[in-house]
Amino acid sequence: MPFSIITNRIEKETKLKNFDTLESEINNCKNIDDFIILNNDPTIDKAIYLQAIVTDKEKFTLEIRLEYDNDFSQYGIEKVTKTECLHIFRQYYEGNLPDLNQWENITKYLLEYYYDTEIGLNQETVHPSFNDYFKSDFYFSVSDFYSPFGNDAGFDAMIETEKFLQEDDSNNFHLIQFINEIKVESYDYNENKDNENLHFLVYDHNTIASIGFTNLKVNGFIMEDVKEKALASLNFLNQVQNHENYQIMISDLNKIEAQTYGL
Repeated sequence: MPFSIITNRIEKETKLKNFDTLESEINNCKNIDDFIILNNDPTIDKAIYLQAIVTDKEKFTLEIRLEYDNDFSQYGIEKVTKTECLHIFRQYYEGNLPDLNQWENITKYLLEYYYDTEIGLNQETVHPSFNDYFKSDFYFSVSDFYSPFGNDAGFDAMIETEKFLQEDDSNNFHLIQFINEIKVESYDYNENKDNENLHFLVYDHNTIASIGFTNLKVNGFIMEDVKEKALASLNFLNQVQNHENYQIMISDLNKIEAQTYGL
């Protein structure tokens, strides 16, 4: 069966000649975040790859992905020793899946969660990780002005951001470009000077905050530069409107460990 591998050291997909090479690459996974992906074509009982990543000292997290017609499922297992990891990879290399009853079904964490007008927003229609950090009811409102998606700017931004994320040539890594297209002046608000334009500033900052929360709602994570922009907008909104919801959003968002490019 044709196999190929990708590792953090060998980023280009390489054909695998024998298990000895695979074993050597697994043994070379010594540092946190070292990884190896074993791809196969054709599938093995619907499985298309097995991957391992070092997540603790001499411990691995393994994931396996199964694909069906227009659907997929993914399973993971943590705290796997190197000996166990080598055994599972050999088993897979020989054309056999591990006992997935012992693995966690993590499919729901890999799905993207888009807004459905017939269902609306609730804890079941956002990424599961969103619920870990954002527990206040206003996060799921499309009518509360002081919420990510409840004002006109925020709701429209959610819809447009989701369209952007669903485009074939776009993804969350391009969201900062999407935000940068919104030209917002960067200066401290002065009521006497800026009151005439305050409505437009609030609209733009609500838009940026919504883009950040849409990233979290759809994908379950947020990019570092998107998080910074969203926090800056929330701080501005809190400065000019001084609402408890903004303070909650700032506090909750600050607890998120954002993703950086290249990881």
